[in-house]
Amino acid sequence: MAVNDFACHLDVFEGMEPFSGFVENGFLVDFVGQRTDATFRSIWGVDPHATGGREMATAMPALSDGEDWFEFYNWVAAAREARGSYVMMTLGSCYGAQAVGSYLALQALNPMPAKLVAVDGVPENMEMTRKQFRDNGINPNDHWMIEAAMSGDNKPVLFPIGAPGSGTQNCVLTNSGANRMAILDLAKKAGATERLAQSLLMRNSTDLTIDLAPGTEYDFSGEITFVSALTLMDLLAPFERVDFVEADLQQSESVVFPPAMDVLTKKVRRVLLGTHGQSTHDRMEKLFRDRGWDIVFSYAPEQTYETPHATFEMNDGVITAVNPAVAYRS
Repeated sequence: MAVNDFACHLDVFEGMEPFSGFVENGFLVDFVGQRTDATFRSIWGVDPHATGGREMATAMPALSDGEDWFEFYNWVAAAREARGSYVMMTLGSCYGAQAVGSYLALQALNPMPAKLVAVDGVPENMEMTRKQFRDNGINPNDHWMIEAAMSGDNKPVLFPIGAPGSGTQNCVLTNSGANRMAILDLAKKAGATERLAQSLLMRNSTDLTIDLAPGTEYDFSGEITFVSALTLMDLLAPFERVDFVEADLQQSESVVFPPAMDVLTKKVRRVLLGTHGQSTHDRMEKLFRDRGWDIVFSYAPEQTYETPHATFEMNDGVITAVNPAVAYRS
């Protein structure tokens, strides 16, 4: 299978009609009819008072949309090829749009029983994910809502809690040995080791905040807190087959996926990764390629791409990988 060969994938949306209809006050809507509370997007400048409350017509995804197109493509491709029952996991769920969009695509194109698994280490994000489910007619109690950070093992991690809805958190930088020593050094220099110890014992927090979007216009911050950690192997263990794993882990993909590749290759059909940094992107692509996965799409982050079909910009990178070892029977 050729990488980035759009010719055999651009017809994935054929036969679908984009959503049109009335949208309630304060809601956004996408092409599969997924409603999103606009307050979830206010952190990015969306005015909830200026959304919804009228008839709206959406458009089908266009490759010029960049990252969004790859997400929508995978929702639909995973839905079309599923058989019998469907399991989808979103790692770093933010407010749950990937899970809900995947579910709505499935029920529109290929209805069947489904189990959704949403994981995020920020408590407010999990509350938003539950609301996103309810707002789209999905009972979150019928699915797995897991408040934890994704990591390579189960040791609690130092994780920045804050800026819900921003999707900017990871455990790589804050949880490193160097970062832990830096926190201790700061406390020593400030004569605050007793305060640090008290905060860790009583609140599981360092009482320190960091900028989650340095060098940007956004004022996002997070308090470095101990959070329970979950591995991808933990998530996959109860399932015989998983149809689709979507992960946007802000560099944590580099610690989450390598230890789980054996079980991932045994059980998972399709993966969509948001990648962060050229070296991480290259490493993740090689990881899947070396295990026999087909790399369908691979575009590194923070670049503009010109193709015969469209020009598009990528902020996060994207890797779509499909596992021929987990095939479906017609």
